[in-house]
Amino acid sequence: MSTIGINILLPEGDPNGIKIIEISGWKGKTFVIPRGKLKNIKEREESNYPAIYFLFGDGDDPIRQKVYIGESEVFYNRLLNHNDNKDFWNIAIVFTSGVNRAHVKYLENKSVALAKKINRYDISNQVEPLENRLSEFERADAENFFEKIKLILGVLGFTLFQDIPQRQDVSEIYRFKTNNADASGTLLDTGEFIVFKGSTARIKETESFVKGISGPNLRAKIIAESVLQRQNVDSFVFVKDYIFRSPSAASDAVAGRSSNGWTAWRDLAGKTLDENKRR
Repeated sequence: MSTIGINILLPEGDPNGIKIIEISGWKGKTFVIPRGKLKNIKEREESNYPAIYFLFGDGDDPIRQKVYIGESEVFYNRLLNHNDNKDFWNIAIVFTSGVNRAHVKYLENKSVALAKKINRYDISNQVEPLENRLSEFERADAENFFEKIKLILGVLGFTLFQDIPQRQDVSEIYRFKTNNADASGTLLDTGEFIVFKGSTARIKETESFVKGISGPNLRAKIIAESVLQRQNVDSFVFVKDYIFRSPSAASDAVAGRSSNGWTAWRDLAGKTLDENKRR
């Protein structure tokens, strides 16, 4: 993989304020805009450019972040509208310069479809945007621009488009077996933990777990989404791969009780995640 140089400018000199990101040789420009700083970009020329943007924040789901993906011919005006009408977001990431209205419509459709497929975030978009057809050359430009979007979002810590490994491609498999549950998965580079399809989880929950905050809410959520389905009177089964924010969140969901995922998950040799990854 080749080295990539990324430049970050703090126009206000504040590390918690607006950031402008550029990549050497790329004609695009990225604005990272905290919600409270939105009006500070009003006078910038780029605020009148077409753009694709992402609004990130916390929604009703206590486990996953929420995102809204949109496009606009004049992005500042659209963000002002969202400031009045959308409560959840606290930061906007805007990709502009070097793209026209046709490009951003194409990018919006691609972004929403891929984000829903990967399913790391709660996608706020109610309607999936229509695909905007481009010429072969325009499509190549748009796809190049999208690769930069994925890169910059990843650098900023937003895993919206980061690929999910398939079980057959994973070299380090971890297993957690407890009463009426037998699950396998692996630790991702992001610190998240994926539990693989076919794993089982215990139906019965401990009293202390039921009275907890995040654990029972997460279990209820993935049952409601049909990720966990009843296999028999004692066990659920994961009908698809599912990414948890941490190894402990994954082991809690499997066991129906509070647990330390770093010691619960073990490789084929019996070594824990803690032994392999933290010591």
